[in-house]
Parts: sequence; C-alpha cells; structure tokens
Amino acid sequence: MVFWGRGGFTTAEVLMAALFGMIVMGALYGFYQEQLYSLLTQEAKTATLEDGRGALDIMVRDLRNAGSWGTGVVPSGCSRVVTATPTAIRIQADLDGSGDCNSATGEDVTYDLSGATSTCPGSIIRRNGTCLVANVVTPVAGRLFSYYDRDGVELGDNPPPAGIERVKITFGIKVANPDPKARGANPDVTSILSSSVGFRN
Repeated sequence: MVFWGRGGFTTAEVLMAALFGMIVMGALYGFYQEQLYSLLTQEAKTATLEDGRGALDIMVRDLRNAGSWGTGVVPSGCSRVVTATPTAIRIQADLDGSGDCNSATGEDVTYDLSGATSTCPGSIIRRNGTCLVANVVTPVAGRLFSYYDRDGVELGDNPPPAGIERVKITFGIKVANPDPKARGANPDVTSILSSSVGFRN
C-alpha cells in the first residue's frame, strides 16, 4: 500500500491563518493611521508656528524702530505712537533722516486685526492694509496689543500714545485639525505666539 503524505492545509487551518493575518494587519493599520495623523498634526503646528513667527518678527522689528529719528529731532507732524487700541497700532519713525516720517518704507506703519479677504482666510493681521498673516485668533478675546508705561503698569484699552513705553503682542494661528478622531474635542490646531517690545527711544 502506498500512503501519500499530507499535501495541503485543511479549510480550518486556512481560515485560522487568515484570521490571525487580519488581526495583525488591523493592528498595524491602526498603529500606522495613528502615527500618520500624529505626524500631520505636528506638521500643521510647525507650519502655523513658522507663519506666526515670521509675522511676529516683522512686527517686533517695526515696533523697535518706532520713534527712531534719523536727524535726532522729532520731525514736525510725527509721533512715535500715533494711535493705539487693543486691535490696532500706528507707529512712525524717520529711518532715512530725511526730516519726515513718510519718505521711506517702514516709517509710517499701521498694524490692525481685520476680517478675511479674498486671499487671506479667517481673521488676519494687516500691515499697512496688506495681509501679513491669516487664520489669526486672539487668546484674550479681541486683544492683539497690550500697552504699558515705563513702570510696567498696563494702560488699558485707550492708552495715551505718549505714555506707551512697551507693547505686548499676543496672537495665535489656527488650522483645521488633520486628525478626524480628535476634531470633536479639538477642531483646530492652534499655535500661540507672544512678544513684548520696549521702545528704544
């Protein structure tokens, strides 16, 4: 008599192997998906920080230059701070020493919090009417700027421009959370930035 060796797997063995394979693949897929969304969230946060940091650096530079008079004398009609509110500030300088504060770029600068435009979504920070950064949120509702005198006392919502010695800028940039599982609790990824600028002059 000839006995043939067992040449294959039974149906039960094939089904068990398929089941174990599906369990392993499901676990790996879940891990991969979780890591992917974590990476996308970090990339979104990094992108918002880069956008916000670039805008903040420009604002800080302009504020530090406010009141720089190239001739050493305040030109007629010029002022370091022209107007100041919680959502806007207008500053002046005479960077080129021409004797006025309107002859060169960056000598008369206005920053304000505004609504969306066709090219900038969400709330925006504008520099002289041009979108500087989009999707802005203010951690303290409606307050982009806070003003302080030489003793560090906050001057409130209507500060006297001549009394302002330091300006604090605080804002956030938000984007939609790329992780669909986290959107219920955290619909947006937000990066908050802040800087305090003391006037040089």
